[in-house]
Amino acid sequence: MLSSTYETDLRLLQPEFICLELGRFEQATQISDPIVGETQQWRTYLNTLALLGFTQWVREQSGDIDINQDGCSLLYPYYANVLEIVCNLRIAQFKVCLVATEHLLDEIIMVPRAAIDLPEFAAHFYIVIEVQEEQSQALIRGYGRYDQLIAHRQTVDLQADRDWNYPFPLDLFDAEPNHLLLHLQTLHPSAIALPTGKPPAISSLTQADLNHLLSHWRQSPDQNFWRSLTWEQGSMLLQSPELLELLYQWRRSPEKPPSLRIRIIEVFTLLTQQAINTAQWIRDELDELAQSLGWFSPQMLTSGAFEFRSLDKFKAAIEDLRYQGMDIPSRLSPMYQDIEWEGELFRVCAATWTLVTSASAPQWVLLLILGTQMGNPLPDGLILCVANLTHTLCEEKSELDTEVLYARIEARQGEKLVATIVLPEGQALTLSPYRFEADPI
Repeated sequence: MLSSTYETDLRLLQPEFICLELGRFEQATQISDPIVGETQQWRTYLNTLALLGFTQWVREQSGDIDINQDGCSLLYPYYANVLEIVCNLRIAQFKVCLVATEHLLDEIIMVPRAAIDLPEFAAHFYIVIEVQEEQSQALIRGYGRYDQLIAHRQTVDLQADRDWNYPFPLDLFDAEPNHLLLHLQTLHPSAIALPTGKPPAISSLTQADLNHLLSHWRQSPDQNFWRSLTWEQGSMLLQSPELLELLYQWRRSPEKPPSLRIRIIEVFTLLTQQAINTAQWIRDELDELAQSLGWFSPQMLTSGAFEFRSLDKFKAAIEDLRYQGMDIPSRLSPMYQDIEWEGELFRVCAATWTLVTSASAPQWVLLLILGTQMGNPLPDGLILCVANLTHTLCEEKSELDTEVLYARIEARQGEKLVATIVLPEGQALTLSPYRFEADPI
């Protein structure tokens, strides 16, 4: 029940309820339409109404306060499809999370673990908004500070449930919205320390786990991935937006195209596997990783082995590329890898060098040549792809009697590249990634 002070002060009454205009529901429908699964689609619909209502209220109460939605999770479907709250809304200099709910019968606020434990999504303030769709209004039920929620979790040893949510009591949240406005206008963000740290490598998530997830979503695309993964595996996916976006595309696609699956594996490989440092090739050296993967130089072969595993075809291919006008240094130290896969005996020849450009970031070149160990032509219709974290950079396809395929890629130093071989029947093999890290001077 409202006190007499609140009843006589209409300015303080206004923050309690927010009237949702008709256009807000249309916006919520548009944003939630691309989401996979009815449950998450409805959740996104409520989140959108909460976001629109809350930002409207902030502007009404303090028109000069800065509101930045550029990084808001709700505006990125691959985040909205897996996060059940609105993360990364920025009000003034603060990160804000909105927790939308239809009702609070048990007065428990479910806050996703990701929004508490992961630096990408943690917020200074968590605001509970009850969306009353039939009444076309939203009610700000309270807000909590990150440090207060963490203190409560430690005090009572609060554990996340099987759906990766922390159940916080509603009475932990301040019910007076004007206190929130005061914090936003007078508090400095440093007063509420947020977790920091770089995302870990996805070491606990194997390619077998990923393949299982893709197969599972082929049958049940609306199933949340916490039904198939551990928290450690899921949290690592949440911290890898490039991979998360591709997985979202996979869930949305009825056809589940093989090219998309290949792209998912390429990005997964780039994120999870250690890359061979090709800078050592310039000194005719191989790092331990390259040697463990079977890479070798001509100097490592005996004369008998050299005759048996002739490299002349690859030398001729390099000379042919020079003749065609490709700028290749006169001194080159190619390295080789033999691959036995799906009954085929492939050989990869790779070379690298630095590139002098006007760009501020140093550049390097990776030249890959794919052939067979025995010198016979490649299978007709075989594809060689090279990609980085964001794009497929090169795709070459063999024709009848093609002896070698080649790819020449320029990249920034430190940028990782990955090659994939795709057989005519569709089987794909993604190789270990490459990078160029020059020794510091």
